[in-house]
Amino acid sequence: MDDGLRKTDQRRPTKSGGEAMRFVWIAGIVLGATVAVAQSGAGKQNASDVPPTAAAQTAAQSQAAAAEHFATPPPLEPAATGAPHTEMLDPSKSSGHDPLLEPKPLPRADLSLIGGIVRRVDTVRNRITVQPFGGGSHYVIYFDERTRILSGGHEATALAIHPSDRVSVDTQALGAEVFAKTIQVRTSTNAPMQASGQIIEVLGSQVRMQDRMSSEVVRFTLTPQTQVESHGVPATSAQLHSGSLIDVTFVSGKHEAQNIVIHATPGESYFFTGVLTNVDLRDGILALDNDVDGNNYELYFDPLEEKNVTRLVAGSSVRVNASFDGKRYRAEAITVTAAPN
Repeated sequence: MDDGLRKTDQRRPTKSGGEAMRFVWIAGIVLGATVAVAQSGAGKQNASDVPPTAAAQTAAQSQAAAAEHFATPPPLEPAATGAPHTEMLDPSKSSGHDPLLEPKPLPRADLSLIGGIVRRVDTVRNRITVQPFGGGSHYVIYFDERTRILSGGHEATALAIHPSDRVSVDTQALGAEVFAKTIQVRTSTNAPMQASGQIIEVLGSQVRMQDRMSSEVVRFTLTPQTQVESHGVPATSAQLHSGSLIDVTFVSGKHEAQNIVIHATPGESYFFTGVLTNVDLRDGILALDNDVDGNNYELYFDPLEEKNVTRLVAGSSVRVNASFDGKRYRAEAITVTAAPN
């Protein structure tokens, strides 16, 4: 019996349930670590299997893409706005003619010679009125930069042409106009000269005036023989004042006034009758060909206060009462007598 007990005590002891679970948990941890180590080794093996050249190529492409992404963008081109541009013309193809600034060359045409005395010079419209020698109707002759002007045998400009000058004009038909190809001004030292403008100062018998066409100061002397006229009525030299608009005729060299015509004196009122040649409603200006003296006048008016403003058009016949303030004529009353034809 002792032997049986001895054999029973010599058996190996069995493990409890808690110890078995702890063993399984530890084994799972060891197995997971083993798998992680294996996967890491496999990843390192795959990376090492990539050829060095391919890896370098991939890195270069990534760097290039990054550089392209962060590169400075090119400057924007200005959008087309239709602004004016400069265009160079080829002078070899233009025959010395600038089509943008110069008028076309004169066409070939038969010339007619007109000789006479200049009655009027209009530098605004580039035309002169000539009374032919021997009488007859006046000729209105146009000119521009294509016209050759000679005075005393020398090249000159339109400022060398004055009323009362004797001229010889080579003319040709240019559309409906008579155009001057050449104007020769013939003057002599004893020929009478005429100037038109505004008196600057009157000191006794000495008068200074500013010529309307040349803007130069003209000086002349009043003598007992000087004849003065105002609107067709005889007047005296006492009616000459600073600011008066006059025409004066004197002998070249002596500058002694022979005849003086007073057209306007500051503070006086005047009547104009004629046809409107231009109407500027924005600035309030009427241009009128006066029937009395044949001159063209600019008359200023207020378009907002004028009742007949809608009837003021070029070609209308009007009668205007205006006052002269020393600088311009201001219309006080405008009457439309006839509509344009």
